[in-house]
Amino acid sequence: MPSIERPHPDGWFAVATSAEVRIGKVVTRRLAGQDVVLYRTSAGRLRAVRPFCPHLGAHLGHGGTVRGENLVCPFHRFEFAPNGACVRTGYDTPPPAARLGLVEHREIDGLIFVWRHAQGKGPTWEIDVPPPAAFPRARASARTVAAHPDDFMENVVDYGHFVPLHKVALEVVSPPHFLGARMMSAYRLGRADDQSRSAPLWAPAMETTAYGLGVLYGEATSPRIGLHVRNWTCVTPVSPGQAVLRSTVAVRFTWRRYRWLARALAALISVPFARATVSQSARDVAIWRHRAHVEHPRLARGDGPIMRYRRWAAQFTSVPSVPTADAQPTTRIA
Repeated sequence: MPSIERPHPDGWFAVATSAEVRIGKVVTRRLAGQDVVLYRTSAGRLRAVRPFCPHLGAHLGHGGTVRGENLVCPFHRFEFAPNGACVRTGYDTPPPAARLGLVEHREIDGLIFVWRHAQGKGPTWEIDVPPPAAFPRARASARTVAAHPDDFMENVVDYGHFVPLHKVALEVVSPPHFLGARMMSAYRLGRADDQSRSAPLWAPAMETTAYGLGVLYGEATSPRIGLHVRNWTCVTPVSPGQAVLRSTVAVRFTWRRYRWLARALAALISVPFARATVSQSARDVAIWRHRAHVEHPRLARGDGPIMRYRRWAAQFTSVPSVPTADAQPTTRIA
């Protein structure tokens, strides 16, 4: 069956963790076939810009540096202020009326998100900032996979694959609820060999919110043992058929007594939690690598609300605009 080439979706996509873009550092990341350059000024301000200097086209992510609050081009040492304006040349002549293309970005819970739209339109929705909680530093991982963001997000509602592929029984607590760019659901996970086919009472209740096709935020709580897990799983398209799967996992116990023990135990189990997340997703990745996208699937009972999901997901695909010869540089990833 021939695979249908799917366009890169619109929306917010995670391109780095906050720790990867330290003060004074310049980082280049790939998003939907284009580079985006991230840097952090001496005052700690995060900036995201298009990669090429408007002077003579040098790539700012290859040799570019930070001087105070300015980004310095590696070619002629032109300097650009945080608002994108050129404020200095490398030879102390009056700077030209040149500006960098700024890229919309957000820094949330230790992750850096960049907005991308095929037609260059600005953000039409936001990622909710989770409420503050005393979580330790999250465990982060990232790897390149052969997949489209839609492969990952459709997995959330593909109930039928949990038992045969992951050996996990799924108990749906709240079926998917679609609201604008959000998809919200809740469930419990149990052992596939449990004859009751339902999760045990101690199993964490999972509440997830998908933001477009690139971001899945989840919280798991188990009041009986005081467990609270916060998880981000983000899939970022880098080129046709390839994406970066990035996840962070933070664990804490809500015990009021023995806080030192709670912190030690949370640090201990956060490692296997993070490893389990990677291990389970690896089973899906192996399928995605060789999978064809079936536009009209022959579904069976138990598959989950896949077609409802697809109708919701269609809003994140738009036809790229065709630039004219005299078009001005846009300020957003297209």
